[in-house]
Amino acid sequence: MLSLAALRYRNVLAVHGGPVDRIESGVFPVCGRRMIQANARLSAGLTPRRSLSIYSDADGSGTHPRASVARHMAVSEALERWAFHSVVRSPRAAEFGFDVDPSSNGMSAFPGIRRTNARRKAMLEAVERYSLISWWEGCAEGRLFETDWPGVSAVAIDGPFGGVTVITFARTEYGGYAYGHAAEESFGAACERAVVELARHEWVLRSSWLAFVSGAKRAPSDLFERRCLYFASEAGHESFLRRLRSKPSGAMAMPAVVADRDIPGPWAAYATVWRFALRPPSDRFFKDGDDYFFW
Repeated sequence: MLSLAALRYRNVLAVHGGPVDRIESGVFPVCGRRMIQANARLSAGLTPRRSLSIYSDADGSGTHPRASVARHMAVSEALERWAFHSVVRSPRAAEFGFDVDPSSNGMSAFPGIRRTNARRKAMLEAVERYSLISWWEGCAEGRLFETDWPGVSAVAIDGPFGGVTVITFARTEYGGYAYGHAAEESFGAACERAVVELARHEWVLRSSWLAFVSGAKRAPSDLFERRCLYFASEAGHESFLRRLRSKPSGAMAMPAVVADRDIPGPWAAYATVWRFALRPPSDRFFKDGDDYFFW
């Protein structure tokens, strides 16, 4: 995919009249490899501020060996969040499938020449989330593999349109469990991305997990953060393993595509934002409690 981020994001910062207030970055270790983690924050008023205890309140994050690419990834995710919050409760919400799935599942922003690049990334994310929900609800098979990364195991779930979703998991050195998931055309490519997500999950858990288990910190109010902590625990991980050991009740259903289009708006001056929305197997991922594997 040919990215024009260096060109299209050249004036994305607020000091140049753009929507991004600031970008912060630092060194981030991923299974022994040095990577760069970048966080982008939009200008005040473009998105609602979230009250989070574990995760960063940044609007976008990116991880890559090259600092410039990590920054561009963070900006793309921030633009995606801007588009989501601008449309999800608007009169046009149904045009982009938000009446069926009111989350940011299946959204992607990409600063390329061809809009199909944004569509491909959005489609992969939609398939990832649909496959994850289907597996957790017992409607898809997950196959266990060991990976080339020490101590990291993987669950592979065949996608409804081909490709594969991979969930990676590992016990951390401080006692909790960390997870990551991603979808790609091949197992190897999906595993690479899922391991990066696992490392990011472990990184944000590190201080919060120790404070939580010691009782120094109360459980967060955010549902997805509570799920993150629950599945990091022994009880939560055993729930994950029970699902992995159980047989699916049937084959994964072919999902209905409820939206497949770009989202127009002021963010289009910088990147194409695409929504590829699938009708989820149920709304449990949004409504169930702490013991649902989705955050």
